[in-house]
Amino acid sequence: MDPLLSNERVSFIRSLSGRFTLAAVVLSLGIFATLFFATDWYVRGASRQALTEAVNTDLAGLADIYATSGRDELLERIEDRLAMEAYDRADRHYLLADAAGQRLGGDIARWPSLSAENSASGTIALEDGSEAYARATQLDADLRIVVAHEVGSQSALLSNVRSVFLAGLALALLALLLLGILGARALRRRVDELNRAFAEVGDTSTNIDFPGSCSTDELGILARNGSAMARRIVGLIAAHRHISDQIAHEMRTPLMHLDMRLRQAISETRDAEVQATLAQSREDIRGVARMLDSLLDIASSEARRSDRSGFEGVDLSAMLRDLADLFEESGAEADIAFEAHIADGVLFEGDRMQLTRMVSNLLDNAFKFTPADGFVELVLEPGPVIRVHDSGPGVRDEDKPRIFNRFVRSDTQAKGHGLGLALVRAIALRHGLKVDCRDGDPGAIFEITKGIGS
Repeated sequence: MDPLLSNERVSFIRSLSGRFTLAAVVLSLGIFATLFFATDWYVRGASRQALTEAVNTDLAGLADIYATSGRDELLERIEDRLAMEAYDRADRHYLLADAAGQRLGGDIARWPSLSAENSASGTIALEDGSEAYARATQLDADLRIVVAHEVGSQSALLSNVRSVFLAGLALALLALLLLGILGARALRRRVDELNRAFAEVGDTSTNIDFPGSCSTDELGILARNGSAMARRIVGLIAAHRHISDQIAHEMRTPLMHLDMRLRQAISETRDAEVQATLAQSREDIRGVARMLDSLLDIASSEARRSDRSGFEGVDLSAMLRDLADLFEESGAEADIAFEAHIADGVLFEGDRMQLTRMVSNLLDNAFKFTPADGFVELVLEPGPVIRVHDSGPGVRDEDKPRIFNRFVRSDTQAKGHGLGLALVRAIALRHGLKVDCRDGDPGAIFEITKGIGS
């Protein structure tokens, strides 16, 4: 897996689907609030109008009774309506008074602050503390009347409207959140599968078919395009490596022939300067040959990735102790302190020669870039965990993700062809291991551990 690729999971709040869900919730709240206030205003107006019409109708009927049948009949009708209030729960109230405001009939105790001469109307307070909408009118010079209907029914209606709106809002928000969370999970699951597929596309991938490619939605189109792009990239990488491997293979033989001719020319000449030039040429040719050998080894390891043929039980503890004995002499010659901390009994299934070369390359790299009076440390722990720590210049952060690629060298590592660490990674991957580089403070630490799925 490319270290530059990330399979990080995004939280619901940070995800696009989560943000859309929250935006929909906020928008729904705004719409519900607008509808609520509009409905509240309309219901208030309609209730007020209905209450006004009911009071006016009731008052007109009583005035008509007085005009046709007189005061005594009016008093009886008022008492009848008050008696019927317990049955129809109309919450009506009346007051029939003389010119001085003295009550003649009805259940309102005293005349409210309404002008009968002007047929005034308004909200009045009743004896029990409730409010009513009332209208007063003058029936004749010595008689006036007030008709009042309580506004409690209006308040109850508004309360019911509010309750219905709040219940509807709660249910709508709950449904919206539930649908949003379920939709976000489904979307995140598909996006995670795509991210995982992108991250798992390797240099040697053969079957590249991203999940969801059969879907007809936007993510299905993305999956199909991603699959096509990944196939093209892997094809290009494979073609590039095939060409480089072929070039390495084809060049090695003529270089060896050229080396043999140079050796023969050295033996036939007596000119010391010519011999020195030819010897340097042979050394350059051998350097190129070693580079080609490394390329072929890398190609072979990558081609045999996950191929366990030839693997055997390897005593890593014994193998690394033998390597430590060899490099201890190199350290003494270079005036570099070398220490080995090797745990006993660490066994591993693998190719002994390749594992030896993998660790040797790390140690060679460490000694190559460690100055005199520095140190190199080799550690083996159960797991296995193999760690090489040096006190050299280290590796810059921007170089760490690509330091294991072919022909890549850190600016602090100008020596070599940039193939040693690439071979280390190729051997590690073949054995189900991974190799990482981090700061050693001082220097750098290269650590080999078990890879994912190994």
